[in-house]
Amino acid sequence: MSENCNQDCNTCSDDCAERKEKPIDFSIKPHELSSIKKVIGIVSGKGGVGKSLVTSMLAVTMNRRGHNTAILDADVTGPSTKPLE
Repeated sequence: MSENCNQDCNTCSDDCAERKEKPIDFSIKPHELSSIKKVIGIVSGKGGVGKSLVTSMLAVTMNRRGHNTAILDADVTGPSTKPLE
């Protein structure tokens, strides 16, 4: 803590230990019966940047390496990933 501290961090420019915030952990513990090991999100706010291509190629590559894969296209307005038939 700075020797000139007035306990109002909003007006202070010092980088003291009290000012550092701990990172928030947004991960949740999976269900105890779940066998899912990893979830990879491919996201972008802009369309046409290759999200579906990257997603498809990543799933194919991981499947060829022996991993079980699944794709969830959460674009409810216009999903471009076709379902398996």
